[in-house]
Amino acid sequence: MDPLNAVAGDICLPDIAHALALTCRFKGHCRTFYSVAEHSVRVSRLLDHQPGPVALWGLMHDAAEAYLSDVSAPIKARLLVQAAGATMPFAEAEERLLAVIAGALGFPPIEYAAVRGADLTLLATEARDLLAIDAGTWRVMEPPLAEALPH
Repeated sequence: MDPLNAVAGDICLPDIAHALALTCRFKGHCRTFYSVAEHSVRVSRLLDHQPGPVALWGLMHDAAEAYLSDVSAPIKARLLVQAAGATMPFAEAEERLLAVIAGALGFPPIEYAAVRGADLTLLATEARDLLAIDAGTWRVMEPPLAEALPH
């Protein structure tokens, strides 16, 4: 499959789950293995109280990483890719792939702000508990969760 030119027929939910379960957050720079899948489940659980499909989107917000991989934020902001005959920022290609995944799996559109907030809260928590750093150094202003992640 070409993740930069994906179509709905390319998407397979078991492939996404498998890949994200075997993909370590922070490019493996954690104290212990911590998967993107676990991160996604935790984001989803933070959103359980939200109406509609917001928690589902929390679960699937990083699904594009199963096919496109992830790039650290400082590089992602500068990286351009060729997709569908055009040059675009990597983040835009990632968003396009996530839209294909959402369409293929029948996810209704949502306002993404709620998911982003939960993602950043968990990022602050992961930074503290898995990397022993303050996420404020990454300009993440959301406070971490009170409870620590197991490690």
